[in-house]
Amino acid sequence: MTHSELAPRLVEARRQHRLIDTLPPDSLPPDAATAYAIQQAVLAGLGTGPGGWKIGARSPGGAAAGAPIPAPLVLRSPAAVEHGAFFRVLVELEIAFRFAEPITPRRDTCDRDEVLARVGSVLPAIEIVDSRFAEWPNVAPLAQLADAQNNGALIVGQALPYAATARSFDYVSPVVELSFDGESLTPEAIGNPAGDPRELLVWFVNHCAAMGISIEPDWTITTGTYVGAHRIEGPGVVRGSIDGLSEVELTLT
Repeated sequence: MTHSELAPRLVEARRQHRLIDTLPPDSLPPDAATAYAIQQAVLAGLGTGPGGWKIGARSPGGAAAGAPIPAPLVLRSPAAVEHGAFFRVLVELEIAFRFAEPITPRRDTCDRDEVLARVGSVLPAIEIVDSRFAEWPNVAPLAQLADAQNNGALIVGQALPYAATARSFDYVSPVVELSFDGESLTPEAIGNPAGDPRELLVWFVNHCAAMGISIEPDWTITTGTYVGAHRIEGPGVVRGSIDGLSEVELTLT
């Protein structure tokens, strides 16, 4: 298998719910551009488009990365999904955004003020983290990037106007709570590794422009966990809350 064959293998893994075994070195994407191209090929192979994106960075100002989330996997809260529909279930509590209008690609770079002026709404989200690789998390980062950056699904709460939060909401250190069947999963120290997640939106807009991708206002762009990732071993109810935003709920059956 070569990296050119990785996209159909990822499609097959999703369609047949079959993990991909050990990746030979020649199957790994040689660079990020190839991984991003594989993401688009997987969407095409699934016969769908994005309903959202996940974006993130490991440190404030650090290199960002992202991946489209297939439209059928973006679900409105309260949502119910089968635990067995995933190879593994880890949950994260995140803040997501939607733009107020389409953003078409252009040559000039969009700056921060311009990007944030086009944000329409903000909402809480629970991301299910999953992977199509049997050896995850011991998988090369570029392979994980090609595999939708380990996204399994995204559950989104009610959207609120971004303008209502832009000045008063603490995007760096919000008050958050994540629980499973009433037991708290929230660590003592919380925070998004990227710092203020809105900075990632600037990268996202320019990344899509470079790829010739038009951003749609119904896409939900989620921006990384505030509470880490917590593995859920079976059925139950995951609830998330972020003060100032709505709540979000996921029932695993």
